[in-house]
Amino acid sequence: MYLPPEAGAKIIIVGGGCYGLSTALALSLDIDKKYDICVYDRSNIPVPDAASTAMEAIDLWKIWNQERAFENLEPIYHNTGILAFSTNGEYSHSDKETLKNLRETGYGDYIEELSSEKIKEKYPFFEHTVNSGYNIAYLNKIGGWCNSSEAIMHVYSKCIKNGVKFVLGKEEGCFMNILTHVDDPKSVIGIRTVDGKQHDCDRVILATGSWTPSIIDMHDQVTATGQIIVQFMLSKNDAKIMKKLPVWSGDVSRTGFYGFPVNNNNILKIGKHSKGYLNPRKRDNISVPRTQISNAGDTIPLSALNEFREFLKDFLPKTESLDILYSRVCWYSDSIDGDFLICPHPDYKNLIVATGDSGHAMKFLPNIGDKIRDVIEAKETDYTRAWSWRKVKPGSSFLDRPLLIEEDSTKISRMATLEELKSRINMN
Repeated sequence: MYLPPEAGAKIIIVGGGCYGLSTALALSLDIDKKYDICVYDRSNIPVPDAASTAMEAIDLWKIWNQERAFENLEPIYHNTGILAFSTNGEYSHSDKETLKNLRETGYGDYIEELSSEKIKEKYPFFEHTVNSGYNIAYLNKIGGWCNSSEAIMHVYSKCIKNGVKFVLGKEEGCFMNILTHVDDPKSVIGIRTVDGKQHDCDRVILATGSWTPSIIDMHDQVTATGQIIVQFMLSKNDAKIMKKLPVWSGDVSRTGFYGFPVNNNNILKIGKHSKGYLNPRKRDNISVPRTQISNAGDTIPLSALNEFREFLKDFLPKTESLDILYSRVCWYSDSIDGDFLICPHPDYKNLIVATGDSGHAMKFLPNIGDKIRDVIEAKETDYTRAWSWRKVKPGSSFLDRPLLIEEDSTKISRMATLEELKSRINMN
């Protein structure tokens, strides 16, 4: 049976990303418990290879913007709205369910449904998109996007002010393994880092994202999947227009594609949320993130590049003449049902896992730590029940995903070359 830590307990959080920092902040705000909190990470904050209760979180995002305005800093949350396209004049099943849920929970006033003509009238830039069949949409007026790096730094600063300690670096901050009691191998008493040092504590929180199943046995509850993003550099004129657009999705339940308003550097970012790619390691077939830190020459799979170019030819034809400025594989921790997995690990005492983001963690940065703190303190809530350890095995389709890199007699999957990232119009 899991027991919460006592007041003044030393708590080690492994991972300085969304879950880890939000948890550290939430714990540090409890002035009565006075926890001794230390965060370990192999990289500086924000971690360069990191992956980007909603209405409650939005209110907190707005408060953080006010805090930053007081310090003459740029906002981190941008309430641009989210424009969700569907095709052939009918909302997808997923969008119908979303609209139904929003209305049933009292947020119907935030929704504006748009016909093809209304889309063109409101967003002339998307005229070709509409004519290509993406001819019905709804605007979620309360949605938007956040600057993830600046948001992480904002939380990091709060943690520092609250006395949270950080140990960062490739050796001193890099987790190697958990430590267990010599007389009770199920009782976790700390961690060991790559430099060989032992760090004792009362509770360990593994907030290690997509790396989690490769460092602790997760019994196939989660897997690391690679998702794709690309960036284009726009002309000043196009950038001026696209800065005014909302976040958008292009029939996302069918295609997976979504994009953001152009940033201040005239860069357009587009991503795809899909089943993703696996990168199994040889010794146990566990999918492990492959990032540009360890593989500097990596881009994205050629198959993914072809999918992006094919989709954008209809949805945003302006990109056909543009080279892809930058591309990379982002890593999610996909759970078996898409829900978070934040709970005591069933194999150990004093060990909490906070993982299973399934690509949806960053939007909850302001308040996910409060929910994780409830797990740590063994409070019974709707969230702790929903995010508890699953008592079912995943179906065979859970791991039925393409490999990031594959070469055998029947199939070859490889990264695109820099030359292949260039505009195909300019190459012809």
